[in-house]
Amino acid sequence: MKICIIGGGTTGWWAAGYLEHNLPDCDITLIESSDIPIIGVGESTLPMIKTFFDSFGMDEDSWMSKCDAVYKYGNIKQGWTDKDDDEFAFTFWHNDNDAFDNWYQKYKSGEVDKNNINDALYHKEGWSAVAYHLHAEAAGRIVKDNCKRVTHIIQTLDELPSGYDLYIDCTGFRQQFVVDKTQDEISNYHLVNSAWVCPFELDEDVPYTRSIARDHGWQFKIGLTSRVGTGYVYSSDHVSHEQALDDFKKYTAHLNPYMNKEPRNITWKPNWLQNPWSGNVVAIGLSQGFIDPLESNALFMIQHGITALAECIKRGNNSKLYNRMMRRTWRENSDYILHHYGLSSRTDTSFWREYADLDMSQTVWDHYSKTGNKYTNLYPDAIWATLALYYEEFKHYEKK
Repeated sequence: MKICIIGGGTTGWWAAGYLEHNLPDCDITLIESSDIPIIGVGESTLPMIKTFFDSFGMDEDSWMSKCDAVYKYGNIKQGWTDKDDDEFAFTFWHNDNDAFDNWYQKYKSGEVDKNNINDALYHKEGWSAVAYHLHAEAAGRIVKDNCKRVTHIIQTLDELPSGYDLYIDCTGFRQQFVVDKTQDEISNYHLVNSAWVCPFELDEDVPYTRSIARDHGWQFKIGLTSRVGTGYVYSSDHVSHEQALDDFKKYTAHLNPYMNKEPRNITWKPNWLQNPWSGNVVAIGLSQGFIDPLESNALFMIQHGITALAECIKRGNNSKLYNRMMRRTWRENSDYILHHYGLSSRTDTSFWREYADLDMSQTVWDHYSKTGNKYTNLYPDAIWATLALYYEEFKHYEKK
């Protein structure tokens, strides 16, 4: 099979590196333009990234320092339950042997408070217990340098080049060569569609992503070895881009810009493709879809899109299977993100009042009951339990 990847950046080179290693009989070409800039979104990852890099011979010693990477032990949330709530850490603990159900009895009786859950159930040396903060663009470059037999062409394309069996569209939001742009069904409650982003000098050494709810969305802070990446993710239907920039500058007034960088704006329409593999073109990365950067899903969806494609090719080019797999993961991702907003009791701005009639007190526990296998679920039962604990939502809790 002759495969042509269109677009470099993180998505294109991750696809090239993984497919080169896992489909050794394929002939792989990557074509990228020198005129089109790389978006470079995504610096916080989920633990699955280690398995992905390991699978094509890149261990931590070979890539962490080159990506300014640090270990990430979880995600600190603040302001989601109430504008002035205390910060709360989500970690990568696992619900082995119904550990949460046993812990909850102590919590219910008042023996422990909710912050005890990480001391009691999180083990840093456990299975998939650690993720990373990394420089996304550098993470593409190091995989590029690791490729041994990928033909690399610098060219700006107006149409698909001939002579290939399969094309992988990594052109981002432009979706330049996507065949079927039909979107899958998506909730109207995915409101955020814009972000102001900028790197700053390090102000703290915290091995957690910070997700701080704001008036019209939320702010992330992601510390690397050399800088901190931060951004204000917001709904442009509830606040203007100009006002959002003013707010972002207020949120970051105590920080010094990294290398005198200025904030840049990114906009998108929350959606994902119903059939990302259509005809002989497969969309991966931002060309496949993007909802909300909450919960470090951007880089994971790139990884999952690549690994699922490789598996489907091994099974005989089954596009129907691939599309079904991707839709399932997008929907799971969508549901988990929505619960952050839907479980909130905030009504202090028009943005938060939009969620006032979205009752997710039952569905958070429905997901908990359905996602017991930590190996097969993007968000296993432990993360749903942590989410309910953060919001103190136990109205429909039942022991497994």
